[in-house]
Amino acid sequence: MVGLTFGVHNGRKFIPVFVTEQMVGHKLGEFSPTRTFKGHTSKTARQLKVGK
Repeated sequence: MVGLTFGVHNGRKFIPVFVTEQMVGHKLGEFSPTRTFKGHTSKTARQLKVGK
């Protein structure tokens, strides 16, 4: 199974996951992120919020 690409569903769509030697013993879902990180707010955004 090493060297194959699987489609892993993350709750919204299928993510292609290429299996390597280091992945053996893990579940495929660990390599399919379910949440998108949009980033932390910048200092300017916080200062504008406080200035209200």
